[in-house]
Formats: sequence, structure tokens, C-alpha cells
Amino acid sequence: MKERELAAWQQAQEQGFGKFVVMNGVLSWGLPMLIIIGYFNNVLGEGATLASVLIHCAIWFAAGGLFGVVLWYVSDYRYKKHLRKMAEKPDSEQE
Repeated sequence: MKERELAAWQQAQEQGFGKFVVMNGVLSWGLPMLIIIGYFNNVLGEGATLASVLIHCAIWFAAGGLFGVVLWYVSDYRYKKHLRKMAEKPDSEQE
């Protein structure tokens, strides 16, 4: 991991799991997918029913939440792996 990635992950951990999932999963991935797929499938266009729009929103927000959860655990795994790797190096190599 690069220093920038380490700093970003440490900041994300401080903000917490829930905020990370909402910001990086639901809003940063689920919402754009909702809009893009909704546009191409015409779910959000003319003739759409309230039920189809709500189902479409529920699916993409749930998918975004799942994406955020997976992203959290993958990032945490990479962070811990990096820390283990750094702990194994002699002090002279850690610079």
C-alpha cells in the first residue's frame, strides 16, 4: 500500500464502518448505478410505475451497500497485510 492509501484507510476507519459503507458503497457506487442503469433500461423514464422505481432503487441501494461492505473488508485485509509485512522488515528497511 502507498502512504496515501494508508492515510485514506486510517481516516476511513476513524469515521467508522457505517459511514464508509454509505459513502463508498451506497452513494458512490449504488446511486450512480441506479441512475445509469435506470436511464438505459428506461426504469426512471416515461411510463415508469412507482413500484418499478422503488424496486429499482431498493436493488441498487442494497447492491451499493453490499459493495461497500466488501470494499471495507478487502481494504482492511490489505491494510493488515501491509502492517504485517512492515513488521517483518528490519528497522533499516522500513524507511
